[in-house]
Amino acid sequence: MSFGHSNQGQEGSEPRSRRAPITSLSSASPRPGLLDLPAMRFPELYVWLLFVSSLDIMLTWVILREGGEEVNPVAKLVIDAWGLNGAILFKFGLILFVIVSCEVVSRVRPRVAYILIWFGVLVSSFPPVWSVTLLLMHADELR
Repeated sequence: MSFGHSNQGQEGSEPRSRRAPITSLSSASPRPGLLDLPAMRFPELYVWLLFVSSLDIMLTWVILREGGEEVNPVAKLVIDAWGLNGAILFKFGLILFVIVSCEVVSRVRPRVAYILIWFGVLVSSFPPVWSVTLLLMHADELR
């Protein structure tokens, strides 16, 4: 029994298949160029990581400007040594490391990479949430 195809009038011929013909790898796609990159695996999650990390930098700077302190010792060292520009470079360097790591891991273990990027987004979302909480708790002192 075939789905959607009738074998009437095709005596002696085999039924049609819906599958694409098997071709060699070299004829199916050209060899990638030197600067060609494969498609990213989790672009939407990378945008979320970038978003919550950017919020973290902005809210941290607001809190520092209002007299608060950085509680992350590594970030405190970076901010003390290089200021806002150093904090931005440090944060985006970490984001780049996470994204590249997820892309590399996803080529071999896609499920592990998916869990890793979700974990990264989740962990990166805590500082902005805590910063907003602190700003709301101390809103009357900031006026």
